[in-house]
Amino acid sequence: MLTAALGGLVALPSAQAAPLPSCGVFGLTVNSPAVLDAVERKLGCTFGAVRWFQDWNTPFNQAYARTLSSQGRELELSWQPRVGLASGVRGVPYRDIAAGRHDAYLRQFARDIRRGGVTVRVTFAPEMNGNWGAYQLTRSNTPTDFVRAWRRIVNVFRTEKAPVRWVWTPNILYPDMPSSYRALYPGGEWVHEVGLDGYNWGTTNPWNRWLSFRATFAASYRELKLVAGNKPVQLGELASVEQGGSKAAWIRDMCAALPGFGQIRRAFWFHLQDGRVDWRITTSQAALDAFRRCVRSRR
Repeated sequence: MLTAALGGLVALPSAQAAPLPSCGVFGLTVNSPAVLDAVERKLGCTFGAVRWFQDWNTPFNQAYARTLSSQGRELELSWQPRVGLASGVRGVPYRDIAAGRHDAYLRQFARDIRRGGVTVRVTFAPEMNGNWGAYQLTRSNTPTDFVRAWRRIVNVFRTEKAPVRWVWTPNILYPDMPSSYRALYPGGEWVHEVGLDGYNWGTTNPWNRWLSFRATFAASYRELKLVAGNKPVQLGELASVEQGGSKAAWIRDMCAALPGFGQIRRAFWFHLQDGRVDWRITTSQAALDAFRRCVRSRR
């Protein structure tokens, strides 16, 4: 996961420009409005929902939210409980959040969202079931701590009357996962929607292998439904690499498979390059063409 570095805001398209059709179920995670605009022009469609990242102790990015909402887009924030240090990043302990030590920050964040007047979907601690990153589970950062922190945050936002929909988004299932989905689920009263983060890593690393869309998501989707019932589902982070197979074929398979995942309402393609791994739609003309055809076929 990345924290989006949001640069200068770009001008809106001119009134004379013909509006692009919708990209349908697909949303996009991008690191700037300019990149978003460029991808839409290449695809010939408009993403109705956009996702971005923020770390802990940073204020709600009102400027970016205003730009996106003025374009009629739905807003989704992936909110990571970690803080930047000179030496890297440090996770914020869930039990500190649950104990109220961050309430002042939470109240201000909630008020900033409320002042914007637009509903924001918020994913707190995405991939909290992972064994990587700064804020995942340890003996002193337990599933119980996570659930209590989640509920504390939701209560603060409810008190402040912030227009937020809470999206609980674990990583897809993987071997030796440190906790079950059920142990990490805050409960239906505290969650509006649920999601999954998952990628086809191809042969990027020696331990990876090429996985189809179904192989990536099917088992986790079934488990998610067992835990969360009929809650709306989204794919919060979704992408494939080129290495190890045909990314274009992977996208075509995704397009054919999606109707079988009946509770999925949105799928956010992770249009970012993370170090040496390039997840963007535009890594090849074949991938771009496949995505464009997928969007057109699902309108």
